[in-house]
Amino acid sequence: MTSGAPAVLLGRCNPYGAESGGPARVLGGLYGPGSARTEGMHLPANVAQGEWICPNPAVVRCRMVCRHGHRGQVMHLCSWHDETVYHAEFTAGTTRQVSDTVRQRGHFEEIQRRQADLCPACAYPPPYGALAKEIQAWQADLSRYWAAGPRAWHSPRAQAIRTQIDDAGKLMDLAIADGTIHKCPLTLVAVS
Repeated sequence: MTSGAPAVLLGRCNPYGAESGGPARVLGGLYGPGSARTEGMHLPANVAQGEWICPNPAVVRCRMVCRHGHRGQVMHLCSWHDETVYHAEFTAGTTRQVSDTVRQRGHFEEIQRRQADLCPACAYPPPYGALAKEIQAWQADLSRYWAAGPRAWHSPRAQAIRTQIDDAGKLMDLAIADGTIHKCPLTLVAVS
């Protein structure tokens, strides 16, 4: 069996769901499809849609796991691979393009290294995930009052929204203080 065989079985690397219909479970399912979109930022179309495509073959089948037993969905990820990079070289009065092969971390290594710092289930246990989404909705509503000017910002309705946000924040603070909400790192583990 060649070293490329697992990639044939697993297909292309799919770190963020682009290969399977888009990111459907952003932050462990707290946000759904379309929540990773970045329209208006002048990014490539697939990135603006939140579909961060990786062209490399998948070689690892894995999932995120926290020490409290929360398990994420199974992902097919690339691992270490060679990548051709280019740079300019100035020799004898002329500039030429030179290519080099560089060993790069794959998504398996990068996700474990940079994106596995927070278990969504530990950070947003029920009912605090829903409460966090309500707070964001109230904040979005409140921003319209701010944009409408001082009269709207100081209206009784705007004050009521600020009170709701403040009260919900106090509930979140209590849950953090008693350990219900906590930051728990994740580990990527290979699965068969």
